[in-house]
Amino acid sequence: MLEEKGVIFCDTDQAVQEHPELVREHFMTTCVPPSDNKFAALHGAVWSGGSFVYIPEGVTVEMPLQAYFRMNAEGMGQFEHKIIIAEPDSEVHLIEGCSAPHYGSHNLHSGCVEVFVKEGAHVQYSTVQNWSKNTYNLNTKRAIVEADGTMEWISGSMGSKATMLYPASVLKGPGATDNHVTIALAGEGQDIDTGAKVYHTAPDTHSTIESKSIAKDGGRTNYRGLVHIADGAENSSTSVECDALMFDAESTSDTMPFMEIKEEKVDVAHEATVGKIGDEDVFYLQSRGLDDDDAKQMIVAGFIEPITEELPIEYAVELNRLIKLEMDGSLG
Repeated sequence: MLEEKGVIFCDTDQAVQEHPELVREHFMTTCVPPSDNKFAALHGAVWSGGSFVYIPEGVTVEMPLQAYFRMNAEGMGQFEHKIIIAEPDSEVHLIEGCSAPHYGSHNLHSGCVEVFVKEGAHVQYSTVQNWSKNTYNLNTKRAIVEADGTMEWISGSMGSKATMLYPASVLKGPGATDNHVTIALAGEGQDIDTGAKVYHTAPDTHSTIESKSIAKDGGRTNYRGLVHIADGAENSSTSVECDALMFDAESTSDTMPFMEIKEEKVDVAHEATVGKIGDEDVFYLQSRGLDDDDAKQMIVAGFIEPITEELPIEYAVELNRLIKLEMDGSLG
């Protein structure tokens, strides 16, 4: 069915063999060049595997495309490369799951995602990452969004020893839109540093960033973001909302937003909240028949609802299940 519409969905190694011109045009050229950062340079030198998606002009893929990546060896590095090309007025949703079992030595995940959203196209990229607590998760993800295009990043980050993940969008054409919804959970010994970057380079562009983080058992979460509105990007707007939930006094959560505004005719908003699970909230739920653990899990489920409602039901159920296991100390 997809092939009849001209859709290409395969692994990136296969795309190199069967669609070399498309790969050559988009692979680490204008979106994420190897010179971008040292991990991008490493990735460009040793990459293998990944997902390749091409959607022809005017084609809408009704069902989400799905991919899954897993580390299957101890002490390995994973460097999969993903390319999504949405031609004008096309639409696609790609969902990816990532995981790694616990090994005795550290692993490295240094993937790269390049998204090309052409004029009037709509791309949603959703990922649920459940790494073991000895994995270093260091990725580079970026989208170039042309006129009236829409890019949506939906991210769930759990597990890992340390995560540094900041999906970025360059709003290149007038009327381009970018939306980020992220959830991060850090437990004992974990440092989850996530955020988003948006570059408004054209007028009438719009972006929203909604970040949710949960810290427990001494874990550390951090939102690190950048919004840049260039001179001439008039009538652009951005809204950043960061909410942090902490379970105990040993856990920490920081918010580091950075906004660089070069244009006067813009609308900019930022809001941040940090709080603990209240005893009164837990007591209320216990009075309705829930025990302490179930009460806290229900509060967390409500807290992360903005991301679960963006996922198909089976992924939303799995995300809630993973968070429940994480809170019980059963993961990693």
